Amino acid sequence: MPLPIAAGIFTILIIFSGIVLYRLEKRTKAMKRLEKLLADSSRELASLETLKSHFLIRIGDVLSTPLRTIEASSTKLTKVDADIPEDVRNDIQILSDEVRSLIRILGVFEDISAAEMDPDTKTGGGADRPGEEKTMNGVEIVQMDDLVSEAAMDISEDAADKMVSLSVAICDEAEVLGKRSQLFETVLAILRESLKRADPSTVMTVDLKIENNIELEICWDSSRQQVLEEQDLLGAGFIRLVASSHGGWLNTDMEHGSISLILPFAGED
Repeated sequence: MPLPIAAGIFTILIIFSGIVLYRLEKRTKAMKRLEKLLADSSRELASLETLKSHFLIRIGDVLSTPLRTIEASSTKLTKVDADIPEDVRNDIQILSDEVRSLIRILGVFEDISAAEMDPDTKTGGGADRPGEEKTMNGVEIVQMDDLVSEAAMDISEDAADKMVSLSVAICDEAEVLGKRSQLFETVLAILRESLKRADPSTVMTVDLKIENNIELEICWDSSRQQVLEEQDLLGAGFIRLVASSHGGWLNTDMEHGSISLILPFAGED
């Protein structure tokens, strides 16, 4: 090969190598900037998670006292005053039941927040889909079929009073990892909120099935003309928090009257 040609090729290779090195250096600097941004964002997210946990615990402390006072006062009022009209007595009983439910929900909030603040507890920061690792202290194998049956029995009397029939279809061996007390309050909140929206003399279906995950679907019939927003569901935020802490999520279709709680199988990666 003639020397001028060889020198030209060598020069081109040097120039090309310089361009590649320049681009590589630019990308390396960009990666370092992104790594720093990611680290800063992670620290900020951790700080927000801690702030959220402190906030939930503080909310529980602030609200539990007046709620317990209301519950105690309503119970005392119905026992002391025998002249209270029956409809007023029923309203007071409903108020007492609702307050009791709120107290239980606040207890679950505090439980989840305390677990998130525990340094030995690893959480995935609010996973919305399965596949994101999330563990918590005190986990157990929870039989969702038994839990749903228990929750359905819990609301059966209220359903009968409202003349709503319950149609419960439960699959076998529906196991999830988590805390039974939290999951029970979640399922009970979904059933009670669904029952509130069901029309009298209709059927409310409770379907627990296994597909890619474990899905609890509750459907009801309602003649309301307006479209219900998810915010109308009193326990939506509470339910989402518990579902997220167990690696699951919540689907709502208030317009067509259905709520679905999806949870991953026990032991799945």
